[in-house]
Amino acid sequence: MFLAIPVIILFVVVSWFSFSEIRKQNSLAVENAVEIYQTELEHRLSAITHFIQWTVVHDPILDSFSPDKHMGDFRLASNDLRLRVSDMQYSTGTEYQYFFYWDEKDIFFNASEFGSDYETYKKIKEKIKTDVNNYTWVPWVFRGNEYLYYTITYKHRTFACLVSMEDILSPLSSLNLGENGAISVYTPSGVLFYKTGDGPSKLSKYYYNRQFFPAEESGLPFSLSIDSRVLGEYGRLFILQVIVFLAALMLSFIMGGYILVTYKKVILPIKIFSKSLSGIDSLSDSEGLVLTDSKIQELNQINEQFKNLIHEITRLRIDIYEAELDKNKFMIHFLQQQIKPHFYLNCLTTIDSMVSLGDMDAAKQMLMFTSKYFRYLFQVDNNFVPLANELGHIRDYLSIQNMRLSRATAFEADIPRDCNNLDIPPLLLITFVENSVKHASPPEDESLTISLFCRKLEENNESKLEIVITDNGQGFSQEVLEKINRKESIEENGNHIGITNCIKRMELLYGSSFSLHTDNTAPHGARVTLVIPTKQ
Repeated sequence: MFLAIPVIILFVVVSWFSFSEIRKQNSLAVENAVEIYQTELEHRLSAITHFIQWTVVHDPILDSFSPDKHMGDFRLASNDLRLRVSDMQYSTGTEYQYFFYWDEKDIFFNASEFGSDYETYKKIKEKIKTDVNNYTWVPWVFRGNEYLYYTITYKHRTFACLVSMEDILSPLSSLNLGENGAISVYTPSGVLFYKTGDGPSKLSKYYYNRQFFPAEESGLPFSLSIDSRVLGEYGRLFILQVIVFLAALMLSFIMGGYILVTYKKVILPIKIFSKSLSGIDSLSDSEGLVLTDSKIQELNQINEQFKNLIHEITRLRIDIYEAELDKNKFMIHFLQQQIKPHFYLNCLTTIDSMVSLGDMDAAKQMLMFTSKYFRYLFQVDNNFVPLANELGHIRDYLSIQNMRLSRATAFEADIPRDCNNLDIPPLLLITFVENSVKHASPPEDESLTISLFCRKLEENNESKLEIVITDNGQGFSQEVLEKINRKESIEENGNHIGITNCIKRMELLYGSSFSLHTDNTAPHGARVTLVIPTKQ
């Protein structure tokens, strides 16, 4: 969000530069178009002027208009003049209309096709008869329409050309001037003569650019003033640029708010919880354990379970029944070995790293697996749980390890349907799976694979459950195999303490009704075979 401030400043600078450049380019495009138009129109008017002058002075066709000729000669001469004008219109355009007047016989006719009404025709006739010598193109307004006309008289013969301003300016109609754009025409003396529209209003004039093209520079009989939209053809691109920036800016603020909420709701509670949990070993018996007042449900559950666990330990320490105290101390000790603080810290540190790196999907997955793992761990209040629940706990544990260690550990389970609801001690099978994950080293070209197989057995008229766990690691050492099969303690430098605890737990729960056998498989791998009484 702080980075958005210099981005806004940069955008304002770039937008102002873009606006100035677009305005310059649009003005240049209008200027180039008008220059081409003026050059072409100046050549056309010059050609018409030359044609009228040469015809009225040198063309033998007009010699037929003489007092010693008769009406038939006049008709033939007028037809020839129309043919000559038609050829001229082929190069200059039919919008230029020609008229001929002979004052000696008061003969007036149009030398080209005339598309207006008869009243207009009579007014044009009166105008040419009364204004016979102009020698230049002059403006004329009649019945709300603006025209340019040119006349020349020689030996009582007047030849004239008339064209409307609308036709004169039609080549400029292709210019994109905008909704309020307009073209204004001024006489050489500066009087407004013709205008294509109302032009920009008081407010919109700031969005329009006015360009003036004087008559003395173009060689035309009029000056032009053009009001065009500042952005012209590039206006949509500029607006699109602004919209894209605003969308990006809004997205950056949304992302900033999302990150801020994520930090307050997820990262900060995890950091507080991790920091508090790291000091659990330094707590005295009288100190209370306060992890966090987080709004994350799983962390609150962990907090409550830890408080309950510490309270239970304190209560058991003052219990007067020594036998019950020893048994429960062992069970709590076993749980503490399974629920090691450093495993919490590793999980939470991994989630913190994922969130810091922006990998929110992976962080969500890790948080989901961890919360399921913890929820199962702290909700185990009974001595027995269904086999299906223990298998789900194993899968959650392997999912966490795969994400933490960035390696794939395959897990294969072959469980008959009638075995899923059979009860086993909680956190029993996970001990052997953890042992494989920590100590098994598969061959270089293979990944670690853990397999679990179950089936029902009948021994001495008693229903039992056989569970076989195998991996493709290097296997147990011979010394460890012998100790496990004799149900002796194999704890060495803190290793294999979980297996030793499992043996003691099963002795408490089953007495001598269970069996535990370990061996190594060929060509490599370890196998644990556990047979326990079934409990529905």
